[in-house]
Amino acid sequence: MAANRKRKVDDENQQFNDDWTVQYYFVQQHTNVICLLCHSTLAVVKVSNIKRHYETKHQDFHNVVGDERTAQIESLRRSLNRQQNIFSKQTADFSVACEVSYEISLMIAKSGRPFTDGDFVKQCMITASKELSVRKLQKVALNRMTVQRRISHLSADVTRQLAEKAANYVYFSLAADESTDINSTAQLLVFVHGVSSSFDITEELIGMGSMKDQTTASALFEETVQLCSSVSLDFTKLVSVTTDGAPAMTGESNGMVTLLMKHQGKQNRRW
Repeated sequence: MAANRKRKVDDENQQFNDDWTVQYYFVQQHTNVICLLCHSTLAVVKVSNIKRHYETKHQDFHNVVGDERTAQIESLRRSLNRQQNIFSKQTADFSVACEVSYEISLMIAKSGRPFTDGDFVKQCMITASKELSVRKLQKVALNRMTVQRRISHLSADVTRQLAEKAANYVYFSLAADESTDINSTAQLLVFVHGVSSSFDITEELIGMGSMKDQTTASALFEETVQLCSSVSLDFTKLVSVTTDGAPAMTGESNGMVTLLMKHQGKQNRRW
């Protein structure tokens, strides 16, 4: 039965032969082989594949021999290396510029400044640097829409990390506070304090919900549940709730805390 086993290409363990570069204009890059003439890539290192490609697509180069062929191969090899280096450098520059953009966007968000300050910060950076690395600084994207998008990505990442930690909570408690901002809009802030089985403690703001209608107990309850659901909190693990003491929060018969207790269910209640 072993003799009838289907032959695999990987079993042949073929190695690239440097003579193939002179014969067929191919060089090896990592695990692939690349044609110097048309930059086609062959994933399988087999001389039959290389020879077939050369004889099918590059018959015009059969007559190039001797020193002329060697010089041409070296020229093509240098050209390929230059192209690859250009792409690598551009990718590295973009990666650094993107990282700087995220860091500055985070600073703008923490300081509470408008997103439009990103362009102003960029101009300050370019002016301060004078002729030092101006080209790289100009690649840092800090316009208003980019800063807004960066901050949105950062916020989503924080939410994702909190959801990952919440999945490991053994118990958690909530703190809820409803206040009115300068535009007379009621804002509900909900914080979580959770502990995992390995005693990893987390204290984090889950989110802020704008109360569009009246701040009734049912409205506060619905907004609290929605915010907690955004990070996949399991209400059966809820052990306590701290509030600002407002009647809508602590009402004995229909307060937000009472509604949370009913939502949790008497059979799973821990508090």
